[in-house]
Amino acid sequence: MKYEIKILSGITCIFAPMQESNSITIQIWIKAGSVYETAEEAGISHFLEHMFFKWGKKWTTPKAVATAMDKIGAEFNASTGKHSTSYYVKSAPHFATQGLELLADMMVDAQFPEAELEREKGVVIQELKMYEDQPIHVCDEKWQRFFFWEGNYGRPIIWYEATINWFNAQALFDYKKALYTKDNLVITIAGKILDQEQLESMISQLFSPLPEKKERWKPDFSRNLPLEKSDFFKKWTEQNHLIISMPGLNGLEEKKYAASVLCTILWGNMSSRLFQNIREKLGLCYYIRANHAQTKEFWIFSIRAWLDKEKFNFWVEKIHEEINTFLEKGFSDEEFENAKNYLIGGIQMGIESSDEMADFLEHQYLTYGEIKTLDQFLAKYQQVTRDDVESLFPYLQRDKRWSYHIE
Repeated sequence: MKYEIKILSGITCIFAPMQESNSITIQIWIKAGSVYETAEEAGISHFLEHMFFKWGKKWTTPKAVATAMDKIGAEFNASTGKHSTSYYVKSAPHFATQGLELLADMMVDAQFPEAELEREKGVVIQELKMYEDQPIHVCDEKWQRFFFWEGNYGRPIIWYEATINWFNAQALFDYKKALYTKDNLVITIAGKILDQEQLESMISQLFSPLPEKKERWKPDFSRNLPLEKSDFFKKWTEQNHLIISMPGLNGLEEKKYAASVLCTILWGNMSSRLFQNIREKLGLCYYIRANHAQTKEFWIFSIRAWLDKEKFNFWVEKIHEEINTFLEKGFSDEEFENAKNYLIGGIQMGIESSDEMADFLEHQYLTYGEIKTLDQFLAKYQQVTRDDVESLFPYLQRDKRWSYHIE
């Protein structure tokens, strides 16, 4: 695994040559997600992401933008999260310059004509309704508001029709000017790089008009845990969708590697305790998965399951019993080694393609301000001990669990 970091025209750029690859990915991450928004403009990060695809200086219609990528067979997309928004083009290596030029055009020279803006409001509102028809998404959104309250960290990324309909061109330009700046974005190019000097020259030239410094910062993270240990929302679904969550450390602490091992043993794959005992042996559900989410600010274990409505409380108690048994009796040496090997294997396979490598490097740099190599990651997991994992047991005790479901 090779990479180098360069500052070009004030922009942090990461180059990761993968000369055996048949593709190249150019990805731009900006620290501009929903936590940066005020309540009045909630959803603007996501809406701005949509509008970038509509109109630039060189490609002046949505069809022209789409055709430019389709005619070279490129993958072209974007996504908005809590902390950042990303845009990428993945193409054959000899089309890299076209992809970079398009990304620069849509970001630097974005135009927000009123007709396109009003039309896109309808598109985003339909996207919102699509998610509202998906119980797992509704449950996650409602859980966030339950667990993080109504502040920046608890608000939905898309938000609601009222705020979507409020957006105008000036609001978009102001938000873009405040956060789409040279010091607030990272450009990563991973894959088969045919001419790095040419790409460097293009970046320096194409992105030079961006503002130098950001004008907005996200608020400090704060959270008062819910007074009630559980809550729910009625949506009249066929199953009850459950999330059990346990707050813990923050993502800067070294114990995050032990946390991943713990998560894997208990519920992280098909041989995990919960999957085997809740689904395979008892047949209580089809879907049971878990997540170990970490940012600089917080760290959360969460378990998600879809359960039968008629025996919901009984099945929920079975999940709690399984966690309690795990905490009381611990885990075997075989489970411990298997979990570490599972994570080590997954990391290596997870950076085989150019887009996966770009994600791997860019996420680290944006979140932590540094990049660990593959070998460094593998060493971290190898160094995890049983004591490291067992030291996290207090975070999973019954009195540390909050639950939310829709029914």
